[in-house]
Amino acid sequence: MSEPDVGSYRRPDNLSELLTLLDRRPASILAGGTDLVVMRADGTVDRAHDIVDIKAVPDLRGISLDADGTLTIGAATSLRELAGTTVIPPNAITDGAALVGGWQTRARGTIGGNVCRASPAGDTLPGVLAADAQLELASTTGTRLVPGHDFFTGPGRTVRKPAELLTRIIVPASRGASAYLRFTYRLAMDLAVVGVAAHLEIENGRCVAARVALGAAAATPVLAPDAADALVGTELDAPSIEAAAQLVLNTATPIDDGRGSRAHRRTVLPVLAKRAIGIALERARGGHQR
Repeated sequence: MSEPDVGSYRRPDNLSELLTLLDRRPASILAGGTDLVVMRADGTVDRAHDIVDIKAVPDLRGISLDADGTLTIGAATSLRELAGTTVIPPNAITDGAALVGGWQTRARGTIGGNVCRASPAGDTLPGVLAADAQLELASTTGTRLVPGHDFFTGPGRTVRKPAELLTRIIVPASRGASAYLRFTYRLAMDLAVVGVAAHLEIENGRCVAARVALGAAAATPVLAPDAADALVGTELDAPSIEAAAQLVLNTATPIDDGRGSRAHRRTVLPVLAKRAIGIALERARGGHQR
């Protein structure tokens, strides 16, 4: 019996060469490899695809804050670097990065890999939605920006085309603050049973803008507009937060699976939302804006 066709390993050192390789033939993108290695071994990813290692491309790494307050995160930035950054205060995206796997996974895994894996339970994904982030996709024909809430199309599926590469996560300037919390049965090395990210902007003691995003509560990470709208115009007192937290259930469509039941997820979500909104509020009042 002949051996199966196995693709070649490529390690470009610049973005132009990298995009050319992706355009030439089917390829699997290797950033941290924490999911790809397992998926390639079990046949989820076609072993005939080339492996294109992006770690040597410096344009894809780093965290920067522009003069206008726009935050840019390179897609190959490790989760450990993102979780520990001092460029920006703690926020929903960095909260999520700090929770992915164990420290070994965070040292290898990247924000771009976590986003493109598109797991409904991905810990950085609700933060990306709550931040109103744009995802930059590049190919040999140019670049395009996709709003985070339009990027995910199903479990493990996104709008990224095979010859495209996620290069940057771009977060607009904000006067607000955010937070992410998840529920798991273990303290570490676990996937979210449910997760909630909240973003708040406050002026003169009142909420003027809000976004709430849910993880592991639908086929993709989703915004919960009813919950966010209920916060706007309030002084974010306890009754207002409680009422808004209950409204996440208008959006949530969780399933029964090996990590939790639909009923349990719907019980936990409002509690988690209340806590996430509370932490975002504390950060906003403390001046930890992002």
